[in-house]
Amino acid sequence: MTRRISVHDVAKAAGVAVGSVSRVLNESGYASADLRQRVHDAVARLGYQPDYTARHRRTQHSKTIGYLLPNIANPHLAVHLSEVERLLQLEGYSLLVGTSEHPERDRELLNFFENRRLEGVIASPMTEYRDPATCPFANCKLPVVLVDRDLTHPFDSVLVEHRLGLRQAVKYLLTLGHRRIALFVSSAALRPGREKLIGYKESLEEAGLPFDERIVFMPDSWLESSKAHMAEILNFDQPPTSLIAIGTQLLSGAVHVACKMGLAIPEDLSVIGIGTADTMDLMYPPVTALRYDFQRSAMAAVRLIVERINGVAPTGVRHVQIASELIIGESCAIARKR
Repeated sequence: MTRRISVHDVAKAAGVAVGSVSRVLNESGYASADLRQRVHDAVARLGYQPDYTARHRRTQHSKTIGYLLPNIANPHLAVHLSEVERLLQLEGYSLLVGTSEHPERDRELLNFFENRRLEGVIASPMTEYRDPATCPFANCKLPVVLVDRDLTHPFDSVLVEHRLGLRQAVKYLLTLGHRRIALFVSSAALRPGREKLIGYKESLEEAGLPFDERIVFMPDSWLESSKAHMAEILNFDQPPTSLIAIGTQLLSGAVHVACKMGLAIPEDLSVIGIGTADTMDLMYPPVTALRYDFQRSAMAAVRLIVERINGVAPTGVRHVQIASELIIGESCAIARKR
């Protein structure tokens, strides 16, 4: 069994005291440029790896933050996660990720984060706990920052302006003459779906148009196929002439059915989706889409949690709003009369 390289080995190789090695590696106290160079050279030469478990016991700081999120297969969550990790690394933190879609798993992960002495939690849970007595986050001993969730407990949060984004999308379709606008979004049980539905209804009401729940599809899971519902509404006497589908699976399933039924996009059906700058051109014609600034959202979440950990956050709960932007592609056209 290979012996683990110790701090004593590093000190001996560098020709310095053990305390000097600790000052350099922990960045605590003064160390000359020559001393730092000798220590880092010895670390590289020996392949020394710090014993983080022992360090955590001594300092009570793990320099690690937990990220609790739903299914990581969601491409937009993956983009956000990647950016959060990159920004935390710049702040000197590591990220420990746990996925959860059930309240019991939320409790398990929070207990795990606490027992591993993590320093904070960024969370986007699948349950918005309406009763504080059953909310595991309410009893969490670590600072918590929520991402696009509305829990009754007062946490710092980063919130996307979904309502205004949907209003932009509906308004754009209305200017093109569309009056039957289908909406495919996630469940209203969570803030993103709830806010989108409100924005959709508000826009229709302002335009003097009735709300028809039959052309609204809000599945509990973003993985659920939209094909069956799309096929049903396209067979209505008055089918929709346009579709807002905020979800990759929801959009692809609906477009597949429309094309299979002989409809051309945008000539027969105008479509608005969701995307990042890298994904919107993957569809042909390039899709008109609501784009959320995941970089800004990640930056806000990291700033909020790091300030809480360092004790420099102002008193009171903070909410950061992230705007959504309608990017015009080629998937929408003037409505045809049927």
